[in-house]
Amino acid sequence: MVSSPSTQPPSGSLRRFLIPSDKMSLNGEIARQQWTVQLTADEARTATQFHLGYQNALVIAPELSRLKVVMNGITVLDQPVQSSEGVSDVTVNLPQDVMRAGKNLISFEVSQRHRTDCTIQSTYELWSEIAPERTFLTFGQNASRRITNFEDVATIGVDEEGSTRFNIIAPGIDSPAATGPVLRLSQGLAVFANMPNQRISVSREPQANLAEGALNIVVGLPAEISKVLQTVPDGATVSPTITFVDDQRTGPSTMVVTGPTWQSIASSVESVIAPADRPLDSTRTNLSTEAWHYPDAPIFFEAGQQSFAQLGLRTEEFAGRRFRTDFLIGIPSDFYANDYGQARLLLDAAYSAEVQPGSHIDVYVNGNIAATVPITNAGGAILRKLPVPVTMRHFRPGTNTIALEAVLMTAKDAVCAPGASGQTDSRFVLFDTSAFEMPRFARMAQLPNLARTAGTGFPYNRSTAPIPVMVDKSEVGSLSTAATLLARMSLAAGRPFAIEPVISVQAIGERDAMFFGPIGRFDPEVLTQVGLTADSRVSWGQETNLPTDNRNAGQTTATFDKWRDQLSGAGWRGQVSSFSEWLNSKFDISLDTLRLTPRMAEPLTPPADASLVVAQRPGPDERHIWTMVTAPTADALWQGADGLVHTDQWNKVGGEMTLYNATGDITSTRDVSTFEFRETQPFSVANYRLIIANWLSGNVLSYAAGLSVMCMLLGIATATLLKNLGRRQ
Repeated sequence: MVSSPSTQPPSGSLRRFLIPSDKMSLNGEIARQQWTVQLTADEARTATQFHLGYQNALVIAPELSRLKVVMNGITVLDQPVQSSEGVSDVTVNLPQDVMRAGKNLISFEVSQRHRTDCTIQSTYELWSEIAPERTFLTFGQNASRRITNFEDVATIGVDEEGSTRFNIIAPGIDSPAATGPVLRLSQGLAVFANMPNQRISVSREPQANLAEGALNIVVGLPAEISKVLQTVPDGATVSPTITFVDDQRTGPSTMVVTGPTWQSIASSVESVIAPADRPLDSTRTNLSTEAWHYPDAPIFFEAGQQSFAQLGLRTEEFAGRRFRTDFLIGIPSDFYANDYGQARLLLDAAYSAEVQPGSHIDVYVNGNIAATVPITNAGGAILRKLPVPVTMRHFRPGTNTIALEAVLMTAKDAVCAPGASGQTDSRFVLFDTSAFEMPRFARMAQLPNLARTAGTGFPYNRSTAPIPVMVDKSEVGSLSTAATLLARMSLAAGRPFAIEPVISVQAIGERDAMFFGPIGRFDPEVLTQVGLTADSRVSWGQETNLPTDNRNAGQTTATFDKWRDQLSGAGWRGQVSSFSEWLNSKFDISLDTLRLTPRMAEPLTPPADASLVVAQRPGPDERHIWTMVTAPTADALWQGADGLVHTDQWNKVGGEMTLYNATGDITSTRDVSTFEFRETQPFSVANYRLIIANWLSGNVLSYAAGLSVMCMLLGIATATLLKNLGRRQ
């Protein structure tokens, strides 16, 4: 194995980017990220070099810190972390046969120590950034990437920004019969590729030859695609055809979907995506996450337990100050235990005698603190199946990240003598025999809830009939948005959705439906139904074009602060505000939970800085759900969708409305005001007991009122009973 400063590969040579995101950071004293990369047989056979670009924090001590890259269990790189002055490039000659055809497990690991500081706070200053555009595999001179069948779509990989792009070229997309096959094909491509950041664009014109992480797909009747391709595949005029061709305009391995009629094209699309179309009655055992986080996240449909070894963690000894690791679990779409349920971690761990009381072990769920275990005993200890209750308030349908962090304080670190930052004796160990335990929880879906739609595709993933989809076809940006978001939801659901393009609201009937297009294309009644004001058709997006006068900005801020100070602590409003803050801090109770009737939310006019809005509300029949994705213009719609489907932003989608700012990559949500239950399980007393328990836990005033009524009834019954007992005089 040879490690040396790297130069970029010769122009035109085959590269395969590896990082499934636009950025990758390894933070803290130890960190590890691992995922799988799919290679073709020719790529695996001819892979010759691994290129890495990275930069680390200035405070990292290179003599005490290591960066390791492991591929399929073989360490291909192990060197000091020593690139604080800028991004460094490293080239490694790969051992023979280290890469395989199909899935390859890749792991990046770091161990990092501070140069001078021994505090817990200093561990947050330790980071190593991997440059996705400079981290890739290169192959031999005769290597080529050939896609010959639909299943090979999984080997497309990512580009230098960690994205996978499908460009659908459909010259005849204006045909009413074209929308269904194109959107259905988009979902099939997404499920087969199974990549975290997938974008699907639809255009009428041919696309230029593509680089890594992208695929051109030409769809249409033979007469239509002849305007794009130099040669139409043989037999396309008499029978449906799906093939891969090399074309000078669209590049090598261009996918061609054609046939004599759009109906024949639709049938051929259904035939190739059939392997991905999981039956509705089949149960998934895990959520597919291995393309960005290995292993796949197991789904807990009921009470169960998984060891840390099964969840991808290993026994690890730690000599630093802040140990952190994480794993993924999956939650079904009808999860309903956020107000009363508790999961558990059963910890097998140990800490040494030098760890002082005041240290603690914290558990985070999706970035929110969920449990803390204080270390109160001096002298070290071995923890055997220590139960750590974890509130399920922060769990959401779909993928959930659970992180475990041990903060270790010692007398040696308090002194921080020279050389103390290079502590080598282990202070803490976490064993892979530890386990995550899920209790039995209520199964009942709540609608609207965009977190369920983003996490598992609910309610569309359970539809037995085609889903009505209304798309504004006057702009290809709307079609691209529909294709991208439907692909993202089908990936979350683990199967493509059957859809039915509609051109009018009347054609929807009493069904769950979706809408895609600029806000001005929808009738006011439709906007009001999903929680947007009718005025939004005109007012949204116009504010950004108005001239601004910044001279009054300071005065406005000062006036606001003055009125806030006047009202926050005085009068009944201030007292109510103080009481609300006290309830929330002491008992974790908000005033919204002290209601007997739900709070009705007013229709919203999106703010000027919102690029995209995803809104979900019940339809006119109050039993089915409408989901709308809209923006001021078609260009803003596509730009917003392109950013929202990124994993970091997609995991923030929730509530009854999500607003996305494409400029700042900011996602905010509007909580659900009123919701309806939708049964997903056969009736059982045990399940309904859990449903009632969770509902009462989230509706404190109703619980108190019910308890008061029961006490009064008990009192009346007791008085009546005592009245008829004993001696009368």
